[in-house]
Order: sequence, then structure tokens, then C-alpha cells
Amino acid sequence: MKVIISQIIKDRHSTWPANFNPERKIDNALITEILDLAIWAPSHGLTQPWKFIVFHDHGIRKFFEKQQEIYLEITPPDQVKESKIKKLEEKISQVSHVVTVCMIRDHNRKYPEIEEIVATSCVIENIYLSLNAFGIAGYLSTGDVCYTKQMREFLHLGPEDQCLGFFLLGYPKDNLKSPLRKRIPAAEKTVWISA
Repeated sequence: MKVIISQIIKDRHSTWPANFNPERKIDNALITEILDLAIWAPSHGLTQPWKFIVFHDHGIRKFFEKQQEIYLEITPPDQVKESKIKKLEEKISQVSHVVTVCMIRDHNRKYPEIEEIVATSCVIENIYLSLNAFGIAGYLSTGDVCYTKQMREFLHLGPEDQCLGFFLLGYPKDNLKSPLRKRIPAAEKTVWISA
């Protein structure tokens, strides 16, 4: 069991949409299954502050066109990168599903906001850990557009709710090799106190 969980954690990785197979689309039932696993995350007082908004089929175009629109709205004209707009356009045909992961603030405000964000972040990690088991590739996209008022309005979120990221999902291209990944050993970031 230790070997299995160790391997699942170490095999977690991001795959960029350019490495998705655009000919294969994920069945909606599989996305539902992944999200049903993701929700087994801890949350203080079981507030379960997460919400998912899934874009698929024609919704993919709607999502990336809105990203382009917000990007152009928040970026000074002399700083707009045509390459970024082009990449957003390309993703329309590359991506099977976009799962937006949002933190919905508990209306009782019983627990600090940071705890609701941390709980929702655990859901994100659960999604990542599930992808390999289903043979799905994924990438969590964030950035300036993600955290804007315009995106919050597009997703119909309340003023204290937050979008934490967009999971771009698809099937990986055949024979795609995962890059070698490294981590700084935990020992270098750990302080032990005995008295």
C-alpha cells in the first residue's frame, strides 16, 4: 500500500494542452467520477466550500473567448501579447473539458477564509491525483484573468467567492513522455523541535 500511494503522489504531473490528443474527448461521466473523488477533501466544520463549473462541447469556445475578452480588458494595449491570444485560440480545439474550481465562501463566516481556500486547494490536488488512474492529461491554469471581477461575474460567483483555477483536461497524445521532475528534499525545508 505504501508503495502504491507513494507512486501515485510522485507520478502527479501537469500536461499542457499542446500535448493533448484533440481527436479524443472525455466522456462527461468520467469527469463526474473524477469530481466525485475530488470532494473527499478535508474542510473545517465540513463546510465543503468547493464548486465546479464544467465547460465542454461548445462551452469550450465560450470559455476561451471570455478569457481573451478579459485579458484584452485588463491588459494595457502596449502590453498585449499576440502570442497569448493565439494560445487561447488554439486551446479551443485542443481541450476536451475545462473544470473551473471555485471556493464558495460559507455564508455563516464561521471559519477564516484562508481555511476555505485551503480546503478547495485540497480538492485540486485530489483531481490531479486522479488523472493518471483514468489515463487523462491535465493542467491547472491560473493567472491574472482567473482572479478578476470579470471572471467572477462570468462564473456567477458571489463577491466573497473565488475562482482558484481552471483545470484544462484531455487525453494525452500517444507515447507522450512525462518530463523528469525534481523536488527539494523535505529535510531541507524541515525544522525539528524537541524541547
